[in-house]
Amino acid sequence: MADSDGTADQGSWPSIFLIYAIGVLGATTISQVIPVIGQLAGVFRAGPQVGWIISSPSALVAIGALFTGWIVDRVGDKLVLLAGSAIVVLGDIGAALAGTFPMLLTMRIVEGIGYVGIGVAAITMMIRITQGPRRNLALTLWSSFIPMSFALPFLVAGPLSQPGRWPWAFNGHAIVLGALLLVGLARLPARGSEPVTSRNAGLAAVVRSPGPYALGLCFACAAFVQTGVVSTLPHLLASRYGVSIAEASSVGTAGMLLNIVGCLIVGPMLNRRVRPLSIAIGGVCFTIGAGVALGLSLPGFSAAAAVSCAFFFGSGVIVGLWALLPIVAPSRQSLGATSGMVTQLTLWGVLFGPPAAFAAQAGGQWLPEARNIVIASLVIVLGIWLVVHKFAHTAGSQRAVGEQLPSAH
Repeated sequence: MADSDGTADQGSWPSIFLIYAIGVLGATTISQVIPVIGQLAGVFRAGPQVGWIISSPSALVAIGALFTGWIVDRVGDKLVLLAGSAIVVLGDIGAALAGTFPMLLTMRIVEGIGYVGIGVAAITMMIRITQGPRRNLALTLWSSFIPMSFALPFLVAGPLSQPGRWPWAFNGHAIVLGALLLVGLARLPARGSEPVTSRNAGLAAVVRSPGPYALGLCFACAAFVQTGVVSTLPHLLASRYGVSIAEASSVGTAGMLLNIVGCLIVGPMLNRRVRPLSIAIGGVCFTIGAGVALGLSLPGFSAAAAVSCAFFFGSGVIVGLWALLPIVAPSRQSLGATSGMVTQLTLWGVLFGPPAAFAAQAGGQWLPEARNIVIASLVIVLGIWLVVHKFAHTAGSQRAVGEQLPSAH
């Protein structure tokens, strides 16, 4: 499949890394404002509504990813990827020039429209241009795009935190993403021609298939617990171990890096024919063990930091199973809609994770949050079992998508 469409760059690592970089910059649409959220709250007098500045783009993905996947199947992943990037750049520029809070929110929604296009088209293109072991590696690389997008803003938090620098959270993002857009226009392989009638059937096939729902639920649960912990962890560590919020927040940064490591090791494990269910169980053991331990009286801040990093590593291993996405697609023509369905369900976890975590810890106890972690982790194991043993398409169907994962059964 991978060698039949596109150009000489088809399936090459430069193309894969370029798609990944665009995906990371797309996801950074959400996190780019975190270093300047205090400035934005003051400049725009946002008050309690300040959280919408962060969450508005993710809401667009949670609502529109499936429909966007249908568009990708009809017009092509490259066109949607580049158009989404251009829309984000325009939203960035508009946000930097915004003079009122409603205008800022409007521009954030525009950015969200672009982000949903990037998020769905990038994973669809990555599946299309790869196959076999390289696809496993590429998709586990892709699975780290959200934690990477949260890690990047912390690297520029110092310069952006200076008073009056908040427009550069948007301008800098627009410049980098715009440059990647131009490179992608020249270098990324386009999809070959396919019958329009077959692409029209993709959305209906995905909606009727249980596999995308099961896989999306797994990633929604993973996102639910991960975003819940990462959003409440600084306050928990600071209050319990007497460290500053800045020092406690550094644990989250280290955790995101280990989360990325967890994502990246899944591809090599799949290529060595390690069963996906075994990988999921391993990740869940880290997640449950560390998640429950965070509520205990640990020896000190260093021990709590190590446990936190173990939690993020385990959750990264779970998310690395994005490599299973091709085996739940009903057909090659429905890859975009399948990606959209899984992405949309995942973002529901991102939306509800932090509010649920804050509510669970409102009484000052970790037990409700630990309960959420255990329940979500057990759902993940069940979901991966269903995907691999019940909802994976037959070998013939999988060959139509590309190539069966070497360890799917």
